[in-house]
Amino acid sequence: MSRLPAVKVLVTRPKQQAFRLAEKLVQAGAEPIMVPLLNFQSRFDDKNEKLCQEGERFDWLFFSSKNGVEHFHALLRTYSSFEKWGHCRIAAVGQKTAEAITRLFGREVDLVPDAYTADALAAAFSEAHDPASRILLIQGNLSRPALANGLKQNGFVFEKMVVYDTVEEKSNQEMLLDVLKREQPEVLTFTSPSSIEVFLAFIDDAEMERNQLDKLCLVIGPTTEEAAKRHGFRNILLPAQYTAEAMIDRLVHFYEQRTGE
Repeated sequence: MSRLPAVKVLVTRPKQQAFRLAEKLVQAGAEPIMVPLLNFQSRFDDKNEKLCQEGERFDWLFFSSKNGVEHFHALLRTYSSFEKWGHCRIAAVGQKTAEAITRLFGREVDLVPDAYTADALAAAFSEAHDPASRILLIQGNLSRPALANGLKQNGFVFEKMVVYDTVEEKSNQEMLLDVLKREQPEVLTFTSPSSIEVFLAFIDDAEMERNQLDKLCLVIGPTTEEAAKRHGFRNILLPAQYTAEAMIDRLVHFYEQRTGE
């Protein structure tokens, strides 16, 4: 039995991640419409090539997202190997990030906070580890500064490695406008503040933009929720855990409450 009504759900995740979310929405009974608004590109440059050779300079690798794991892996495959980094301990912001590390590097993570946020990871690390630890913080060009700020506030010195860039899928703007006009999805999903910003930037009609702000806005975590509020969305759903699966559970719960089931 379907858990959701046949509600149309706009999936804005990058193509690499959209299929999995769309598949789960179908299994739950919804009708996903995929319009990727962002794309991720590994940053192959001289600085990262040099860093990939310098694993001996670090004690800890910090990952704030699954994307960071995947693009760091791509860089190592091109410029070096994980053997140079095998002595490092690894911290991950959440379970999905930890699973990606195990899948790609074949080892377990040493630290995952109870709450899957960058702030919680910085706090958990500072409680048990020496400020002399040599840390490489692996992120994207638009990663929020919470983890870096948390490490700084607790006296840790670290080096940052930007392993991927987030870029707009400008070629999908026309598709987005057509979907919003003809398909009229009832639910909009966002998994980063950047996806919200691009979504609104792609809409060139004021009335259409106002209509979107009244729709159900399903976000993956508190940072994206803050961005949704800042941009004027009025009906925001936030899951208990910050994963794609939990987003669907939150949507199911919303419709169960609305129908009184």
